[in-house]
Amino acid sequence: MHAASFAHVSLFVFFSFAFSGFAFAADSVSILFLHHSTGGAVYSEGSVSDWFDAYNTAHGTQYNISQRGYPNSPYAWKNYPYDYWYLWVDGHCDSSQSGIECLDSLAADHDMIILKHCYPGADIRADSGTPDVASETKTLGNYKLQYRALRQLMDSYPDTMFMFWTLAPRHRLATNDENAARAAEFVDWVKNEFLTEDGEPHPNIFIFDFFGVVAESDTDPAQGKVNCLKYDYEKSHTGSNSHPNTLANETAGPIFSQAIVDAINNFEARKMGIILPIISLFLLQ
Repeated sequence: MHAASFAHVSLFVFFSFAFSGFAFAADSVSILFLHHSTGGAVYSEGSVSDWFDAYNTAHGTQYNISQRGYPNSPYAWKNYPYDYWYLWVDGHCDSSQSGIECLDSLAADHDMIILKHCYPGADIRADSGTPDVASETKTLGNYKLQYRALRQLMDSYPDTMFMFWTLAPRHRLATNDENAARAAEFVDWVKNEFLTEDGEPHPNIFIFDFFGVVAESDTDPAQGKVNCLKYDYEKSHTGSNSHPNTLANETAGPIFSQAIVDAINNFEARKMGIILPIISLFLLQ
């Protein structure tokens, strides 16, 4: 199957599959969500655990979701593309410590692994010089190299599902137009090119477009600023705290939860040679 077809069913944003009420997986599915504070707030205020309890009761499934602050002690509180690359690809992980556990043991214990970056990941500087996969500097070039290395590693775990969150946007008072535009550019690359650029299928990798849920897309909004956290989702309109507010988390939680279910259904369907239709604002042709 053409790689674009796989990407077509790998992108989850505002709407879900026409068959989202149907559950393929009969066995228990273990889902691990790796996050820091922004993801933790979506998980708790967005009632993700409760959503899955209700879904399992209604559909007779056993989708068991857990969450973990990762990376964590003894590692610094950073979870950007470089940090996942450094731990999992470059081999600085240690499965005896949950804060820096290796992907090999995580994949052995869980059927789906979800990773995200906290909002400073959207502080993307202009590229200068040659991109370097081993650089901590937040640039588009470095991010793409680190994501490609993670993609290659995840390809080696074909029986494990992976989901990337797109970036968490910055508060308009905590960034500038150029950095915010580069964050949106990276999000577009992740959604539209990351899973297709090499011409190979990546049927176990999925994208949840968190940026698309909480970032302002209007180029001239009445309030707020394009490519930044939506005005209605700001904790404060005078302070620069980039954590989304309770309304944002309550909005994103069910969308995120449904995206997980859709990914599981697609993953199982692909193994059966079935392609499920998707209703989305961002269909890939």
